[in-house]
Amino acid sequence: MLLGGNKMRKRHIEEIIFDKFDIPLEGIASIPNAQFVGDSQLSIDGCIGIKKYESCEIIIRSKDFILKITGSSLNMMTFSNGRVTIRGYISSYEIERI
Repeated sequence: MLLGGNKMRKRHIEEIIFDKFDIPLEGIASIPNAQFVGDSQLSIDGCIGIKKYESCEIIIRSKDFILKITGSSLNMMTFSNGRVTIRGYISSYEIERI
């Protein structure tokens, strides 16, 4: 049985897991959420800035992380409300805690 939409259900499951393992939900909130669509699109939430923007490399900054995306024909399609969408051939990514 679903408790509303998928977003509500996901949030509910996360809260149960954090409660079960005694993990503070606030501590996890700064971790960026990334969604890949194959190797041609990436959407990332929690972005606060762009450090580098070239067709072969894009470096994005969140509160606690630097995300480096490499590939070819990379284009930033959107950057709004902390959400960035990148399209192109994505060959690799690296996450660095700052």
